[in-house]
Amino acid sequence: MKKITSALILVSQLFFGSYLLANTDGMAVIDYQAIFFGTDAARQAFEELQESDEYKEITDDIALKDGERKDAADKLEKDGPTMSESEKADLYKKIQSLTQDLQFLAQKRGALEQELGQKLQAEQAETVQKVVNELIIAKKIKLLFRREALAAFEGTNPLINITPEVIELINQESEE
Repeated sequence: MKKITSALILVSQLFFGSYLLANTDGMAVIDYQAIFFGTDAARQAFEELQESDEYKEITDDIALKDGERKDAADKLEKDGPTMSESEKADLYKKIQSLTQDLQFLAQKRGALEQELGQKLQAEQAETVQKVVNELIIAKKIKLLFRREALAAFEGTNPLINITPEVIELINQESEE
């Protein structure tokens, strides 16, 4: 009896599950983060950020400190067996200090990128919402899911994923 019940449940899930997956009319998925960072204006703003003196300085410092850390680690690996304990301890301290510096610099660079992201979201929020609302009406979307709310979906399917279309419409609107 238990096997029959399990089989019936499995068959019904396969039948209704495939029906739900096949019938996507009125359903769509949107990735707002991809929209805010995928527009031409966002790309240009990130290029400008990466070309700024502050960002370049941080990036150069990261490269310099990472090179020093790698050199110290290589020296420790290569010469470690012949080094005194105090020399090893000094190199470990140097590596640890450089690692902390790298983490700080990465956080600083990340903060600049996050600040720009928040600025872009604030600037584009109204336009994005307007375009999304127009698309909901035009495509007769009844259920709009945020990408973050789904465990998985077929992101390449333009019938489901409206993100690229929204980005394209926002780019067109900003050109006008």
